[in-house]
Amino acid sequence: MSNVLRRAAVLSLAGFTMLLAAPLPAQQQMQPKGPQMIPFAGAGGNVGAQASGTASAGAAGGYNLSTQPAGGNPYATGSLSSSPYGGYALSTMGSNFGSPYGGYGYNPYGSPYVDPLSSSLFGAAAQTQAIGRYLVSVQEARLLREQSRQSAIDTARKRIQFEAWYESQRVTAPQIQQREAATELERARRNAQATDIGSGRALNELLRSTLRTGKLVQGKTVPLEEDTLKHINLSDGASNGNVGLLKDGGKLTWPAALQEATFEEARERLSKNLRLAVFKLKEKDPLTPAELNNIEADYKALSAKLGDSADELTAAQYIESKRYLNQVGLAIKALRNPKVANHFNNTWNAKGKTVAELVDHMRKEGLRFAPAAPGDEASYTSLYQALRAFESDLHAAQR
Repeated sequence: MSNVLRRAAVLSLAGFTMLLAAPLPAQQQMQPKGPQMIPFAGAGGNVGAQASGTASAGAAGGYNLSTQPAGGNPYATGSLSSSPYGGYALSTMGSNFGSPYGGYGYNPYGSPYVDPLSSSLFGAAAQTQAIGRYLVSVQEARLLREQSRQSAIDTARKRIQFEAWYESQRVTAPQIQQREAATELERARRNAQATDIGSGRALNELLRSTLRTGKLVQGKTVPLEEDTLKHINLSDGASNGNVGLLKDGGKLTWPAALQEATFEEARERLSKNLRLAVFKLKEKDPLTPAELNNIEADYKALSAKLGDSADELTAAQYIESKRYLNQVGLAIKALRNPKVANHFNNTWNAKGKTVAELVDHMRKEGLRFAPAAPGDEASYTSLYQALRAFESDLHAAQR
């Protein structure tokens, strides 16, 4: 029974397929071309719109308004027509391969047939296009990489140019030193203060400026008094000490406040040890560490006494005493210099009848001006005036 039903279904499907593929009747194929107006058929009539504009009777009766060319398929694209099975239908399907469902719409029986040769050609073309796009992408990537490298080189070049410009604009340490030296020299030449002269600062600025010229003979002759040079203190610059207070055999002239009985013991002990130290140095006998330690102990004891008696002294007395003790401290510091004996054997004394001779002597011995001791201020001022005149004339002669 099942086999019989299966055969009937197959035969029905085959007949339906043949019906769909059957050509239209000759009467419909001979319809004239061009649009025609057909009246409606009344109840049950069909209205169709085909591509050619012909009017024909529908398969199920009534009239059909069609724009399809004569002999066309009632299921072709772009038509508003009556269906052979009754009712109205609007179709936009193509007519490829004679299919009632068209070539671009939904086809329940599968895709149209394409021969293997066309498929191979299509595949080869797609592969060629893909390879071409890949090669183009590779070249574009290489170009981008080269542009990146060139940009890096250009950036490095600009960085070097910027650093060179920055270095040319930035103030360096040597430039700062030169500006400061020029400022100090200008101040020493024009308006040096008493403190700058007494500390030897202004004198040393003029000395360095004079030595830089290298030709002392070109300056005018500026004489110096011997008594003036006796009160000029020199140093090799190895220490900040100053033996100016000890030039008179180590004898010290204490301020009135330090001559009181409160300071007598520490003062006398310190004075005695300093005189012995100067005597040994003049005899070219170096000081022992024990002797130097005793001198420093006496100095500290006297300084402590002064601090304890600050309330018993006036402000002026305390300032004068403190300043004098500071000078004593510088003298003690100078005693620790291994070459301190040169201060007492006439080696590091100020020598010369003129400014040019004094400067030449200091150049040979590597000396500079040390601070003035109490009572030396007038001699320092006199030497400053002579040295300033010599330095000014020397630079004017070289212009």
